[in-house]
Amino acid sequence: MIIRSPHSEASQREPTWLPALVFFDLLFMPRMLFAFGIPLSLLFVMLSMHKLRYRGHGVILMLLLASSMFASVAAGIMMGSNIAPSDSFKRALQLITILFYAFYCFDALVLRPALVKVLRAFFVYVFCALLLFYFDSDLYESLFGRFYPEAIDELQSNIAHARFAFFFSDPNATAYYICFALVGYLSLEQSRRWMFICAVLAAIIVVTTQSRGGYIALLLIYAHLLYTSQASLRTKLRVVLFVAMAAVSLAALYSEEITLAYTVFESRFDQEDDLGGGRAGKYGYFLQNINLLPFGSGYYLLRDGIEFRPHSDLIRLNLAYGLLALPILLFFVFPRRRSQALLFVVFLIPFLINTVVDDYRLLGMYLLLYTLLGQLGAPMRTPRSGPSTIPIQRRAAT
Repeated sequence: MIIRSPHSEASQREPTWLPALVFFDLLFMPRMLFAFGIPLSLLFVMLSMHKLRYRGHGVILMLLLASSMFASVAAGIMMGSNIAPSDSFKRALQLITILFYAFYCFDALVLRPALVKVLRAFFVYVFCALLLFYFDSDLYESLFGRFYPEAIDELQSNIAHARFAFFFSDPNATAYYICFALVGYLSLEQSRRWMFICAVLAAIIVVTTQSRGGYIALLLIYAHLLYTSQASLRTKLRVVLFVAMAAVSLAALYSEEITLAYTVFESRFDQEDDLGGGRAGKYGYFLQNINLLPFGSGYYLLRDGIEFRPHSDLIRLNLAYGLLALPILLFFVFPRRRSQALLFVVFLIPFLINTVVDDYRLLGMYLLLYTLLGQLGAPMRTPRSGPSTIPIQRRAAT
């Protein structure tokens, strides 16, 4: 993909605080209310593009994706199937600009101490927001409605259903965002005490989002953490036994609440979306209507004259933008190193059953963490020994 050296001349000229500011902006700050609501950090990333060294095929693929997406919007307008041309154009431009994060270059080793502190503060901050959400929802609505205007649309609905969404409008996005941040944090943190604290806080936050996909992602993260731990098998079994006993105890103490939550989940799972049916039906429709053309009809899809919401980036990318969009996007997100594999697996969950490419924060954070983890791990295939081999800790691959 994009070949970057964090110790290149461009990287050395960049202030060391700027990458930390980029992460801080995505983790804490509200989006701007103009320029399509982009994060402030995206402006820094775009302004630094001229300093970076990368292979041209990454830029060529990005331009090819942009051409396919804008051609799809135009085709949808001409065929009369694009019900919201201006918003479709905005969605296409949004995805293209998010991909600028894939080109951003920084030195993970230099950034690591500052980023660990930022991520610690992030989990504590979100947990404090969670407490305010449940204990004083009126104050929460007042504060977050003003500071994070992008969350206003569904804020009252989320409060009514007790689904914590932080600065997102969709609680599912919050769950995946926390899981992305947790994967990156666990790869950086060296303090076992802080690792335990933040892992527990992340688990509590994800549970309160009531996101089934978030639960799956969280379980995968903890299973991976346990599997890769240097602890003995006996210690791992003790941990599993302790967690199981704690879960049984909590289930006994809060049986009524768990029964109510199960009823809510069951009703949500069984209730079909009136804009396209359940997810199984949507995938069935997709398999029967795979788009083999190099363009589609734009972001908004129609099925029998009714808006079709696929609740899947995989389905939308193909039907909305044509055959090339999906492989090009996967080129930017597919893991090149073992350290990126878990992050990619977590990415696949919203990619298949929700959305991750529709939000600046979600996809932007994934791309930044992807670059970060690419500098910390070994390649997917062990390179042949020779004079061209560079110590893996000092390289970045995206």
